Amino acid sequence: FDRLLAAYRREPMPTHEQRLDRLDCLARALQDRQDDIADAVRGDYGNRSVHETRIAEVLMPLDHIRYLRSRLRGWMRPHRRHVSLTYQPAKAKVHYQPVGVVGIISPWNYPITLAVSPLAAALAAGNRALIKPSEFTPRTAALMKSMFAEIFEPDLVEIVEGGPEVGAAFSSLPFHHLLYTGSTHVGRLVMKAAAENLTPVTLELGGKSPAIVHESYPIAKAASRIAWGKCANSGQTCIAPDYVLAPAGQIDALVAAMREHVAASYPTLRDNGDYTCIINDRHYQRLRALVEDAEAKGARKVELNPAGETLDASTRKIVPTVLLDVNDDMKVMQEEIFGPVLPVVGYERLPDAIAYVLSLIHISE
Repeated sequence: FDRLLAAYRREPMPTHEQRLDRLDCLARALQDRQDDIADAVRGDYGNRSVHETRIAEVLMPLDHIRYLRSRLRGWMRPHRRHVSLTYQPAKAKVHYQPVGVVGIISPWNYPITLAVSPLAAALAAGNRALIKPSEFTPRTAALMKSMFAEIFEPDLVEIVEGGPEVGAAFSSLPFHHLLYTGSTHVGRLVMKAAAENLTPVTLELGGKSPAIVHESYPIAKAASRIAWGKCANSGQTCIAPDYVLAPAGQIDALVAAMREHVAASYPTLRDNGDYTCIINDRHYQRLRALVEDAEAKGARKVELNPAGETLDASTRKIVPTVLLDVNDDMKVMQEEIFGPVLPVVGYERLPDAIAYVLSLIHISE
């Protein structure tokens, strides 16, 4: 951190050309190392779809970098502001300048893109960055460390590896801005630590992301899109549908259509390289416990298992599972699921569905 801070003080205002060059270096590294990225992420997961990795960890951050490049010159220009009659003939402008050293704490579910995208934004804004990747994806973290060391000076971008103790020390540093992506529980700790330094914080936290199916929407189309979102990365996505609200009379049709989508996309699950594992045993057992708790409290489990396979714990794969007849006492309706388990709740009127979503916000907090 001290090395990055000293470099920022020596060169506080990189030029437009310098920023573009840094973004271009980052883009080339992603393109050149995409096979290594797929191998590292697959190694951390046990299995992760290569296609999902190429889309989510390479194409998406590349698209973000292109967006930054195309707008950077306009963002760097001073922007005029209105001056009231009291202060005229004065003129007012906002001059945008780098803040300094930016801290980035990235998660395990998209370990490249959720480190690289905020890094690209920090570099475009003329800052230097220190990154703490998740300890759950050590191969990917090591790859990023070597990749960034090849393209950036150590006083521009650096990665620190380690577990929760390193994370706690990291979030206590006096960054000029700190970005954290992850769970709500850890987000509170990060914000508390940053508050000691009055560090501005950007939090991107998990939560209960509902999908509401309107009665007029084609049920097969809704089922296909919901199932895709829930099965991509095995549901380990912060904006994956966490639960579904559907018209009560269409629930059976929705589940049947989801079954068809899963069968078409994943004819088998156990040895299918396109069906991603749960990241580790802790999260695998957590998901199983959520399903068991729901069943014990009266939920009806519907497994979308096209080949009727048995997936034991050694695979760390969970069959896409729909839960019906759920209630608010079940943990699956209180906690973020982050896996291929999908509660479905029926509603009679759309305002009732919206009211239900709002009620769960308070439960999950």
